[in-house]
Amino acid sequence: MGLNLSSIYQRPYLAKDNRNLVKKKQDEDASKSAAQTHREEQTHQNARSKGLQYIENNQDGFTRNTAQIQAEPWQKEIYKNAQTHSTQAIAEQVTGGRSSSINIAQILKDFKNTAIAIGTPDELNEEVDSYLNLIEKQVTKDNPNIKRIKTDLKNASSILDEYISTTLNKDSKVVENWVDALFLQDIDFKYNEDDINPQFLVKFPEGSTDKAKKAEAEKTQQEAETTTTEAVKAEEIPVQAETKTNVFIPQDSELKSLFIQSKKLAYAKEPKKAIENFQKALSRADEVGDTETKSKIFFEIGKIYDDYDYAAQALKSYHKSLETTTDNNIRTKAHYSMAQIYDNANQIEPALDHYFVSVGYGGESENLAAQSTSLTRMGNIYSDMYEDTALEYLTTAQDLAEETDNSKVKGFVASSLGRAYERFGEPQQALKSYSNAVKNYTDASSPLKAAQNYVSAADIMLDFNSVNKARGLLTKAQKYATEADDKNLLNEINTRLSKLSA
Repeated sequence: MGLNLSSIYQRPYLAKDNRNLVKKKQDEDASKSAAQTHREEQTHQNARSKGLQYIENNQDGFTRNTAQIQAEPWQKEIYKNAQTHSTQAIAEQVTGGRSSSINIAQILKDFKNTAIAIGTPDELNEEVDSYLNLIEKQVTKDNPNIKRIKTDLKNASSILDEYISTTLNKDSKVVENWVDALFLQDIDFKYNEDDINPQFLVKFPEGSTDKAKKAEAEKTQQEAETTTTEAVKAEEIPVQAETKTNVFIPQDSELKSLFIQSKKLAYAKEPKKAIENFQKALSRADEVGDTETKSKIFFEIGKIYDDYDYAAQALKSYHKSLETTTDNNIRTKAHYSMAQIYDNANQIEPALDHYFVSVGYGGESENLAAQSTSLTRMGNIYSDMYEDTALEYLTTAQDLAEETDNSKVKGFVASSLGRAYERFGEPQQALKSYSNAVKNYTDASSPLKAAQNYVSAADIMLDFNSVNKARGLLTKAQKYATEADDKNLLNEINTRLSKLSA
């Protein structure tokens, strides 16, 4: 499959195709209450997920309306079991009346699983983890500080109890009582994950530990792929940085080893070796009949070709990745990646088609960030062609982005809206959008993008001969460009400030 990249012209006019804008599963979601929707979002959110290098969520803090919260039946059972017993009764329930030794490693693991099983929000989990991490550091020492360990466990338990109390709108000491019961036992503070005492295993009602198992599997996958995480390019926000999915690791041990090694080679900028290794992985995938892994390997090969501007080969690999996969996340990524190749080559119609399909699969996987990003790309195409359809796509993208905690995606949409409003002669709306972009990019720790949007806003001020306001905006841009250490942009800003002073 060839792609002519030799003649790139300004975007041609393209008639509207009257395609419907993507709805956000409004019909399906209509039957859900606001509380259920909020809880589901909290449950499925994983701030550390990097499957598509999804940008980490940055939440402003834990706020919850107790009147809107409904505990799951299994949550209520967990809370009830513990809240109706005294500390001594809980100790007897856990140990069967017998006193025996329990290793600190088992306590920490059960503590983490408990936090996940009751649906603790990510920002609270981070607080809990900070205490558990301190404990893990202590127990690796020759002489751990037992008093400090117990204090940290109590602090972590109080966080979970506060969440439980808020969820049930009723005071709870369930986790603290459990910890107190453990303190009555013989705790081995020499960390040993293999030392498991079945009498102390925390038991949850059926289905309540699904999230714990899922999170533990995700953590293993993430650790295996830590060295392969790709940096987000400064000049754009690729879908790899926005799509919500878990890092994929094959089940077959040999295939898993080949897959991870290939990813490492790709990340180390060894494309030839990476592709050769991926070819071995393809052979192994065929041997074990793992078609899903095969589709993901083709996608990874496509990314390598894409990164080195072998467009035809990349497109062929992306197409192959779609042939056998049932994973909507892979479909979302592959179509988006193909759309970008066509977009960069000014092949407008196939670019729009693939962006649109990517939006559809993003909706199937409830990936609002991916939907928002593809819609924004479509809006930018129409904006470049001076089609006012652009604003429909961009405002829809903005609505979707606002339902996420992804500041980088929000900044991307707002910046694109600013350019569109400016192009269609609405400077006030453009300024508002640029301001919104700066805020979100600042929240996302993207100083270069913040600087660029300040410069765009300054251009509008200059068009209206508001020199002082333009100077103020450029001064702010100068600060962020310095922080980003972008010498080219900094030189441009300094030159413009010098001219304004003159």
